[in-house]
Amino acid sequence: MRYLSFIILIILFLSGNILFAQSPHGDDLKFDCSACHNSVTWEIKSGRNKFDHDQTGFSLIGQHKLVNCKSCHTNVIFSQADPECNSCHTDIHQESVGLDCASCHTSNSWIVEDINRIHQERRFPLTGNHLLADCAQCHSRYIDLYFEPISIDCFSCHENDYNSTSFPNHIAAGFSTDCEMCHSINSDGWAATSIIHDFFPLVGGHAIQNCFACHEQGADFTGLSRDCYTCHKQDFEATQDPSHVQNGFPTDCKQCHTIIGWSPATFDHSQTSFPLTGKHTSVSCSDCHTSGYSNTPSECYFCHQLDYESTTDPNHVTHSFPTDCSQCHSTDNWDNAEFDHSQTDFPLTGQHTTTACIDCHSNGYTNTPVDCYSCHSSNYSSTTDPDHQALGYPTTCGDCHSTSEWSGATFDHSQTDFPLTGKHTTTACIDCHSSGYTNTPADCYSCHATNYNSTTDPNHQALGYPTTCEDCHSTSEWSGATFDHSQTGFPLTGQHATTSCIDCHSTGYINIPTDCYSCHQQDYESTTDPNHVTNSFPTDCSQCHSTDNWDNADFDHNQTDFPLTGQHITTACIDCHSNGYTNTPIECYSCHATNYNSTTDPDHQALGFPTSCDECHSTSDWSGATFDHSFYNLSGNHSTIACTECHSEANFQSQCLSCHQNDFLNEHNQGDPTDCWNCHSTSRWGGGDILKIKNMRN
Repeated sequence: MRYLSFIILIILFLSGNILFAQSPHGDDLKFDCSACHNSVTWEIKSGRNKFDHDQTGFSLIGQHKLVNCKSCHTNVIFSQADPECNSCHTDIHQESVGLDCASCHTSNSWIVEDINRIHQERRFPLTGNHLLADCAQCHSRYIDLYFEPISIDCFSCHENDYNSTSFPNHIAAGFSTDCEMCHSINSDGWAATSIIHDFFPLVGGHAIQNCFACHEQGADFTGLSRDCYTCHKQDFEATQDPSHVQNGFPTDCKQCHTIIGWSPATFDHSQTSFPLTGKHTSVSCSDCHTSGYSNTPSECYFCHQLDYESTTDPNHVTHSFPTDCSQCHSTDNWDNAEFDHSQTDFPLTGQHTTTACIDCHSNGYTNTPVDCYSCHSSNYSSTTDPDHQALGYPTTCGDCHSTSEWSGATFDHSQTDFPLTGKHTTTACIDCHSSGYTNTPADCYSCHATNYNSTTDPNHQALGYPTTCEDCHSTSEWSGATFDHSQTGFPLTGQHATTSCIDCHSTGYINIPTDCYSCHQQDYESTTDPNHVTNSFPTDCSQCHSTDNWDNADFDHNQTDFPLTGQHITTACIDCHSNGYTNTPIECYSCHATNYNSTTDPDHQALGFPTSCDECHSTSDWSGATFDHSFYNLSGNHSTIACTECHSEANFQSQCLSCHQNDFLNEHNQGDPTDCWNCHSTSRWGGGDILKIKNMRN
């Protein structure tokens, strides 16, 4: 025994920090060992230890205080104990109520103390008779403690009650299966106490307690019409003041009566298409409703035909006045008729306001034309200064004349599609309107064709100038023409601004190409330093040249998909563009294949290195390549080991044994686990966790 103790002490001494750094209780237990263990014998101290279970997030209360630790902690790694109830307690409810035992049970007792509270927090609170019901009445497998989800709809439990009820017969009456429409869940009895009569509110005179006042005894409560006349036909026929039948009153009782009381009846005429206003409010109903109360016409003439035909000042019939009396008369007073011309399509303004009606309405008051010429044709034909007919003036008098004054006519050219500006404002009308005043062309060339054809400096015809004169000329001054090239698709910049127009427009001024090459083809083909043709330079000159200076061409590689960085900046263009400047590949290998194939330290080809050079190399320096190994973190001794020690073959495997198989065979027994990480680390291969190794072998 003493010899064995001596061996244990030697092992403890040799294992050093490893034993004291590795706790058999797992890394999560941050607690002083001496609080529970004897420092000499390692035995657990007798009596209650100092461990505070509240620190774990699972306080020991109720029956949990009396449970042996090993009941929950089946191994010495205490943090592996599952805090969920079902990890220790078998779910006798067979998952019918979920796995949250604490929602019904407490740690003090396994007995459920408040079923009602649980129901209050669930889908179906217990109220009324449900408080007294036996659980088994609803939960058919209650004896097995299996509380299967059941419907909370009343009908699902009370279908038999619904089907067997005969007074009234629910099935025959087609009653809704939503029991709560009539029955109360809070009631102590099944009798209907809260019938929802929203489809026909029982208010006012309808607030009667006896259902059978409307529903016949023994009937099935169906088939009743909500129309008033159905119940009140006798009232309708018996009423004599006034007699509803004799006067042909409508049977829609609610037009005059309310559910508050049958009398007094009132009719709100404002709810019809003919609200009563003025003297209509005091007229007896029978004066208008001589033929009854349905389909009574609402036009004035129906009642006032006699007034219309007997009026002589003015005579409505002779002058064919419209029969729409409301155009001149009002309900306040039949006399003092007044016609509001502003409500028509021809409001009266100026001298029209004092003109006698008959002057315009000589042919009656219907379909009177509203154009000026209809009344003023004689004025148009007799005018000689200027002669409207001879000059073909339009007959739309309102273009120049106003209702305030016939003479002093003026024409506002700004209201047309050709406002007058510059010298056009002082040009005689006849100069442009020599062919009349309709369909006069608005383009400059129509009037200025002679100016265009006779101009020789420059010769517009010979040079093919466009006939859109306003491109260069203005209405203020014909000479001194200027062309604003910035309004075109080719603004002039740099030396283009001082180039003679003819240099670019040698073939005319329409459909001129805007690409540089069209004018600079000779420059492109004659350039030898570098030779653009031989080197297949692109013909888009603007990539290197500017309008400020043709020489000193400069190409901005940053505007391409391959910005130049590092030593690429000083590399000669021809080194990469040996096959021309179009479709040049941008991957490193296309230029550096020789570097890749000739490299032997390490041998890129033999080791199957990827050809994506930028994974290790940079444009700043080809040598001194570095590789980001973050996808397989190199820690400990791995960070200083030569790449080829692991990557001796192209198909590298990341498992420890792929490199450490000999170490494993030299140090381990057959059957030991091959997951080296369990005991070893990259910092120290030797001296693995002895306790773990022994536990594995045991």
